Amino acid sequence: MLDRSSSSSPRSGVGLVGVGLVGVGFRPEIAADLLSAPDAVDFVEVVAEACFASPAARREASAVARIWPVVPHGVKLSLGSASGIDLDRARRLGALCRELAAPVVSEHVAFVRGGGHEIGHLTALPYTVEAARVVARNVAAARRALPDIPLLLENAACTLRFPGDALDEGRFYAEVVDRTGCDLLLDIGNVYANAVNAGADPGALARSYPLDRVAMIHIAGGAREHGFYFDTHAHPVPDPVFALLAAVLARTGPVPILLERDGDFPPFADLAAELTIARQLARSAPPRHAPSAPRAALLRASTAEPPADSPALAAVQARVAELLTAPLAPPPDAVRPLDPADVARSRAILQRKRVDDALPLLPRLSSHREATARLAARCVEASPRAPRLTAVADALRIAAAAEADARLAPEAIVDRLLLRARFVGPAGDGSVRPRHLPFIRRERLPGGRVIWAIKGIGSSAEVRLIEPRG
Repeated sequence: MLDRSSSSSPRSGVGLVGVGLVGVGFRPEIAADLLSAPDAVDFVEVVAEACFASPAARREASAVARIWPVVPHGVKLSLGSASGIDLDRARRLGALCRELAAPVVSEHVAFVRGGGHEIGHLTALPYTVEAARVVARNVAAARRALPDIPLLLENAACTLRFPGDALDEGRFYAEVVDRTGCDLLLDIGNVYANAVNAGADPGALARSYPLDRVAMIHIAGGAREHGFYFDTHAHPVPDPVFALLAAVLARTGPVPILLERDGDFPPFADLAAELTIARQLARSAPPRHAPSAPRAALLRASTAEPPADSPALAAVQARVAELLTAPLAPPPDAVRPLDPADVARSRAILQRKRVDDALPLLPRLSSHREATARLAARCVEASPRAPRLTAVADALRIAAAAEADARLAPEAIVDRLLLRARFVGPAGDGSVRPRHLPFIRRERLPGGRVIWAIKGIGSSAEVRLIEPRG
């Protein structure tokens, strides 16, 4: 278990060894299995934004923190945005870290918004010094809202390449860690995917990274679609990724390893087997005792970076965000100098992610998984992305459409009622907002049954579902 008394920043993983060797993303689908076999992992990771969106998920994370160290993992801080970060989001991330007594927090070297457009997906940055300077500026701003714990930066998967990159991938991340003072959360699945899709050797790409600054590792499975390898988090970890993990550990020493699994969950025994392999590889890694840099020196690195005035990068990000979120697919000539195939692929990923984000908010409809997924894909494709709380807005659309299907209507009515109890909208622009006032409403199900949803004051108040007898 974690020695929570130490807040020294990790170098070569030394400061995080107390977290343990292996962890897994805590998800409802595997919660019962984990709780019945707590020794299967040494720590767990929670998606910070899931805790922001769901009071129940936040309460669950707080309860889980009594069993394992919990690492909050951010996905929407947008540390790569030339327009800066949302400071309120950073403050909420800091509050969550304190609530969970988190030993470490992580975020991505990516941007998720640009030019007023919310992309909804982690988009890799151009590999330039300008982009590294923007990340350093944003990290310094975020640091002021976070507690004094290590902030790890994760490398992103590239579904879209920018023309004219000045740096190679590994050198770019070396610039990032040098300018921020943060160490890396090395996603080996992303390294493998980027190498395979670029026709490069995964081992050579991994060696180009600043491996002496790796403090934690992610592994995950993936799949090829139309000749492109996606790090899906919904497939078993392939043997080449485990081989790459072993090669990286030979240089980093035994740093903590987290298994990411977000969908198509197998029997827990299969996940436990993957965790066992990761634990064995970490235990067999040669020890490495690099000296830790003084904490003050690392903080100077993250705060001494001058303000980054990056109008050129801001313009590029705004254009990319517009292309990826436009309701209609842009013609190939309109996307150049970007690769039209890259843009089309990224748009398809975004559409799929909207479905993946919305379906967990419809637990009853999800019992009709295939029919609901097909309906959800049609709804998402036909509607623009909402500027705020996109998953909720999409879930409301999907539930409304499902009410017209006799097979799905009973579950759709209940799911939609529960969402309406917690959210107001959609507004004219498609957005929704949390409901702070009390809510009480009755719905009649097919066959005549009546149900009520009741919520008290506050956006996080519990929603009770009541079905009167008789």
